[in-house]
Amino acid sequence: MESIQRIYQIEISDNKMEATLKQLKDPEETIQLADLEKYIQGIGISFGVKKEMLQQALGGFVESPIVIAEGKYPQNGVDAYIQPNFPTDSADELTQNDIINLREVLTIPSVTQGSIVGRKVNLIEHEDGMNIYGVVVKGKPGRDITLRPGKNTIVSESKQELISVIDGQMVVEKKVIHVYPIYEVHGDLDMRTGNIDFVGNINIRGNVPAGFKLKAKGDIRIHGSVEGVEIHAGGSVYIHQGVVAQGKGKITANGDLITSFINQGNISVQGNVHVNQSILHSYVEAQGSVFCNKGHGNIVGGKTFACKGITVNEVGNPMNTPTALFVGVSQSTIEEESSIKQELSNSLSDLEKQKLLLEKITSNNNDKEIPPNIRIMKLRVRNTMEDTKRKIAELKEKYDALQDLIEFPSEPELRINQVIYPNSTVHFGKYRRTVIRKQRCVLFKLDKKEIKMETLS
Repeated sequence: MESIQRIYQIEISDNKMEATLKQLKDPEETIQLADLEKYIQGIGISFGVKKEMLQQALGGFVESPIVIAEGKYPQNGVDAYIQPNFPTDSADELTQNDIINLREVLTIPSVTQGSIVGRKVNLIEHEDGMNIYGVVVKGKPGRDITLRPGKNTIVSESKQELISVIDGQMVVEKKVIHVYPIYEVHGDLDMRTGNIDFVGNINIRGNVPAGFKLKAKGDIRIHGSVEGVEIHAGGSVYIHQGVVAQGKGKITANGDLITSFINQGNISVQGNVHVNQSILHSYVEAQGSVFCNKGHGNIVGGKTFACKGITVNEVGNPMNTPTALFVGVSQSTIEEESSIKQELSNSLSDLEKQKLLLEKITSNNNDKEIPPNIRIMKLRVRNTMEDTKRKIAELKEKYDALQDLIEFPSEPELRINQVIYPNSTVHFGKYRRTVIRKQRCVLFKLDKKEIKMETLS
């Protein structure tokens, strides 16, 4: 053993998935393969040993380290999901990361009663791996989903399809699809129309001046420009000619925001942000990704947050305007996870109280002797319990999704396709890096608690 240690150096990767061997000097006597194998086993390596590489090492001096053992990497499962069944080819682009043709995304995907609007794609099971020490490395299981009806949709008998019960417009969320009626404004929003709060989708074929408020359960589509207004969409927001907010108003959405440019805007969405031209001196927060790379594609000034990554052509400008980019799990995600956890706990407690109340009503009365007012009370308690159960199921889905984001981060990246100027700062969680020289075509990512910069090929 002593002689082998003097002749060969073995290094183990940090993740214990690979062992490399380097020869330090020529052996004075022949070393047998069995002796080298015994030495490797003695230091704990028991899986994925490459005998042919050991034989190669014994056959002559090895100048470069060679891989002599390699573990089996786990294969993560793939979550079940809903595949939307859009009625037109153009609407299908709404699910892709390269969305940007606003003339097409403003086309409303309308469906008729009885149409299949979505299908369940079943999960793919995970496979565990094993490191070179023979220790199982767990793969991340895929999560299943149960199709549940959205607004004006029902689940088919097979539990694999969602069907519309009205004529209307589809709104796609992560785990449910709605079909909403449409409220249309044929021109600019003005005092004759006033603020809009609608249970379906809103389609405005003109501009929205400052001071107005728009709220929709579904999508909001604006064919003109938007000034400093309050907008909230239960689905996504599409703005053809861009946002000129002058630091006023706020746009929030449970889905995506797709627009040409954002100037001094305040944006917060649960999905992705797609911007054709520029994000200027704005606050932009996306639980998904930010894409600003189809046209000019620059971000100048302000703060841009994206949990899953940012892809942009230019960051900052030649005047070195301070520009901050934040990538990874956002504080709002952590706060939302804590809030949903508390709401879930309260709902579970409410359900237990409702069960006790129902048991008390049932035990104190024989069914034949229950007076009408008690029967009504019993029915109300049961209906309340069903509502609470549905709420708990929805909260658990949201909580699990947020847990995935926090516990299994997606290794987000910041991709600069053209140039990033000095005085730009890059943040990955609590880690920060300031750009002091102009860099071209680079990729930033977090590696071992350090923000690394690589040149894009």
